[in-house]
Amino acid sequence: MAFSKTLVWVLLLVAGNVSAALVVGAPALETRSHWDEPAFGPCGNPVLSRTAAYLTFWCVSGDIVVGDDNDRSDVFLLDRSTQGVQRVSVDSLQMDYRFDSGGGVPSDDGREVLFISYGPLDPILPWKYHDNGIGNAFLRDVVTNTTSLVGQDHMGAPRLSGTVLAAADFSADEVVFASTDNLLGGEDINGPFSYDIYIRNWRSGRLELISGADDVVQGDCGSGNTAILSDDGRYVVFDSCSANLTSDNPDGVVNLFIHDRFTGEKRRLTRPWHGGEFSYRWLDYVIGAGSRKIMAGRYVAFSSFGTEFVKDMSPDSANPNSYLIDIRTGGIELISRAWDGSPAALGGSNIDMSADGRYIAFASRSSDILPDPGPTPAIYVKDRWTGEIVNASASLGPMHPAHVADLDLSDDGSTLAFAWRYSDTAAAPYSGRTLIYTVSINGAPIEPVVPMPVPSTSVIVRLSAAALLLLTGIGWLSRRRGSTQ
Repeated sequence: MAFSKTLVWVLLLVAGNVSAALVVGAPALETRSHWDEPAFGPCGNPVLSRTAAYLTFWCVSGDIVVGDDNDRSDVFLLDRSTQGVQRVSVDSLQMDYRFDSGGGVPSDDGREVLFISYGPLDPILPWKYHDNGIGNAFLRDVVTNTTSLVGQDHMGAPRLSGTVLAAADFSADEVVFASTDNLLGGEDINGPFSYDIYIRNWRSGRLELISGADDVVQGDCGSGNTAILSDDGRYVVFDSCSANLTSDNPDGVVNLFIHDRFTGEKRRLTRPWHGGEFSYRWLDYVIGAGSRKIMAGRYVAFSSFGTEFVKDMSPDSANPNSYLIDIRTGGIELISRAWDGSPAALGGSNIDMSADGRYIAFASRSSDILPDPGPTPAIYVKDRWTGEIVNASASLGPMHPAHVADLDLSDDGSTLAFAWRYSDTAAAPYSGRTLIYTVSINGAPIEPVVPMPVPSTSVIVRLSAAALLLLTGIGWLSRRRGSTQ
């Protein structure tokens, strides 16, 4: 018995704290009325700051803050440490309008929020501009209580096509947005309904075309209206059907591309597992949510209806699936797998990940993600370092079958936020409501069974100590055996 304990002691010392247990906390309701009841809703699009100190979301109901009587969706900023909440989709005179707003991204310190609104929240916008249902990207400073239009062209003017917020880098004062207009001026070569991706510095006004064949020429087929930005601001990932971005994309085929802002180089990221080309032209991509999700330019999470990314996917699958692509190697990993390793029967969607690529969150209607699935549809958290998966929404019961859950995983991996629509048969007052919840994620290393101080973390010292302990244990066991003969 003593020899076994010695071996366990040695193995724990050599291995160190490399094991981890995935623990997901109970869902905490974040969308409450100003009288501290569950908000009437519906609410959606939760986005966390990088360390989860702040949360933005939209809600249609007027019960989040006092005085919200415009009967439209508004964007709110929640300080999660104080539970203080404020409406940010107002102009610099604190006026609201009967236009919808949504899609906010908070800064790390909670001072600024980028968001989308269809309202005339900046006087730079022309009179009657928004009567045509045009949305734009705005910046709200909650300290100075000012709201300014950041979705502008190279001349600093708004365009009739508007802009769609995609990502943000508050440390560099940069916003990533999409527009169906050529914001650099000149002919719009990919047509009036095709998006292009731009980055604009809202301090200097500098505007970059990201999704073009070069800094000036647009893509010949247009791009989607979503993109993600690396934490250092160097890389942008977007989807496009343009054939003139790289030399290896067939005309009219949608793929993911990565743009290096330092070198100007673009690379195609998505390819079929068999090494040829996709057998179909149009692939739907939903790139991972959040504002900064590429770890050192390495991982990108996305969902797609495509069935040729991995070898064991059935070509007859009619469901979206969740994937992770390694930009360095080109390898694509299927995240939405069943507990036995096969592709999940009903796939997965709305994937997001922590900035280090360790934690993955996704939604799925499939009941085979876990051996004991619990209520489904559900939202799952996976630890890629250990392979563990947890049903993060189990205590809420089954998600409404018609709901597609918005979710966002904080960059530091500490917190998951998601929109949750209750079933119509849920108990009052939750029946049918769509609310925002957060759960904490703890993958802390498992403590050693036998505590033991380690004088040095160097590999040589640790291995030497382990060897000494092993020899000591063997010698002790030999002496004990000899004394009993």
